[in-house]
Amino acid sequence: MPVDVSISTDLADRARSALARFEAVPSEWRVDPADRVGWAVARFDGGDHAGAAEELAACLDGWLPKEFAEAAPRVLTGEQAAQVVAAALDGEHPYRLFESGRSGPEQAVAGTLARLVAGNPDAEAALLRAVLVIRPDEDRRWAHFRAARISAVFAALAEAYVGEPEHLDRWSALLDGDDRPCLAAAAVLWGPLGLAEVDRRCGAVREIDGERLVAAFVAADRFDDALTLATRLDPSQQQRALLTLVTPGLTPARAKALVAAFRKCPKGGRERDVQMIYQHRFARLFLALERVDDALAVLSRMRDCRVSGYGPGPLALEVLRWLDGRRAATTPERLRAVLDVLAGPGVIPQELAAVVADVVPLAHALADEPLRTEIVDVHVPRLRARLRNMSWALLADAGLGAALVETGDTTALDPVYAQAAGGRPDSRLSLVLARLASRTGLLARDRELFTRLVAGALREGYWSLAEALLPALDAEARTVVPDALAAVPTSSRRQVVAIARFAEQVGDSGLLAAMLDAAPDAESTRRAAGRAAMLLARHGELPDALDLAHRCGLVRGESR
Repeated sequence: MPVDVSISTDLADRARSALARFEAVPSEWRVDPADRVGWAVARFDGGDHAGAAEELAACLDGWLPKEFAEAAPRVLTGEQAAQVVAAALDGEHPYRLFESGRSGPEQAVAGTLARLVAGNPDAEAALLRAVLVIRPDEDRRWAHFRAARISAVFAALAEAYVGEPEHLDRWSALLDGDDRPCLAAAAVLWGPLGLAEVDRRCGAVREIDGERLVAAFVAADRFDDALTLATRLDPSQQQRALLTLVTPGLTPARAKALVAAFRKCPKGGRERDVQMIYQHRFARLFLALERVDDALAVLSRMRDCRVSGYGPGPLALEVLRWLDGRRAATTPERLRAVLDVLAGPGVIPQELAAVVADVVPLAHALADEPLRTEIVDVHVPRLRARLRNMSWALLADAGLGAALVETGDTTALDPVYAQAAGGRPDSRLSLVLARLASRTGLLARDRELFTRLVAGALREGYWSLAEALLPALDAEARTVVPDALAAVPTSSRRQVVAIARFAEQVGDSGLLAAMLDAAPDAESTRRAAGRAAMLLARHGELPDALDLAHRCGLVRGESR
């Protein structure tokens, strides 16, 4: 529900009362970096642009979260942006990755700094000189960190100068011979110039820049250059790059060359997981080329893969979604082929459990009437028999119930809801059923049962479950969340932080106020109060927002 400014005082008072249950913020308290960025953005959205820029600049005193990458270009412009970048160059930030555990070029803080200074040649040069410095161990153990930040800077600067390749000469003047390959990261400028020019000016393309450059050649309609460069990359990158070469209107000759290149592509090892990743990508290539029967042939040969997302189960669901977008290509034989794979030994029970609730209603919707009967009488029982415990078996029932709901039986899922709520289902089943219950109008028929299903999805205490469930609930359905949370153990109520964040993002002040009351400890109370401060700031209630931000430790200093 949208925030009602008339209740802003009530929300602020509820937050103050919640904070009063605990002692003042201790000196060792550390604010979550993402919350600091969120606070700056909330002030910006509320019209306090100067305060927002000041808060975002203050984030430079610690590790930067990935949210900084989106916020900084919005909040910081002109002289403010230049000042923040200058401050960052005096610290560690150009050398860091965002606080996300990744090491790809898009994850380097330096790329965000480059977006801030793009268009200011002096500031660009200062940033480039900083990121080109070789830090301790970067000639050996941490060389990939240096490559990531340099790639991020050149890629970001190039995006600011699309169609102006003369800037390559300006940047090249800052590089010595060993760093010439770094300039290949300015991919969008090299795309129209071609691979021969890249080879002449940059020499060997670094692996970190390969896929970006392949995509640039594709965008510039240089298929042969893109294909040649793709085949130079290491096996995993080569497979991903070849997939990007499938574009609308691809000629038969190019499609044939692409399939031939993929067949020749090294798999990267003899281990089954590596082999299955290759097969999964090969099937995706066939789907992209509208060759569904070839994709099905690959699917039929696949076996279990322990790398998430690359087993035959996820691929089967991908094939069904492909067919859903091309109803003319859907036949009973193709649907049976997918269902037979899922019921076979190549799909392990836990992987089947992850997709069955989506597969069954989708296959049922695509099937003709005889196959629909067969799905109900034959295929769902076969899938159910492959699932080794009751909660997983109920996922098959949930899928079938969802299929029947789509045919007009609005209560088809009610027995599944009741059976699940009567036990202790696992978190996956609880999440699936809570989402389905929201779509099937269970709240209006049985509010208590709906609340128990939502409680089941929140019981495990994993933030990811709340983050997956809440967007599926409309404003009316969200009114059960406080009661559902009250029904779970106190140890799981740290979910209030994730729920408070969602409530702030959608402007649901009632849900946010309830989370302030439900917070089980000082940390979650402070973080929920911080979200209340953000909601108030976003709607222009700055005095109350600032007072709360100081009281909960979101910013330092005395409350005012």
